[in-house]
Amino acid sequence: MTSITELQQEIAEWADTIVPDRTPLSVVAKLLGELGELIASERMADPEELADVMILALDLAHLQGIDSSKAIRDKLEINRGRKWKVADNGCAQHYD
Repeated sequence: MTSITELQQEIAEWADTIVPDRTPLSVVAKLLGELGELIASERMADPEELADVMILALDLAHLQGIDSSKAIRDKLEINRGRKWKVADNGCAQHYD
């Protein structure tokens, strides 16, 4: 099984070969486009579109020097300690 850290490194190495001069902003711009494609996919259940979003998020973390595995674990711990409700738009939101 591949860890998130290993996957982040593999993605970064691949991205470095195809777009070596990318910037965090250019990755975010591409990410926004891929989010649109995910939203447009049938029931937002297209694994390839979701994978594109995750690939770009991990590459962005790499460019910013963020250890995705640690960041996710740290944020999950914060979120576990929060109080949550469902907003009028159907989204979960913390209220503490």
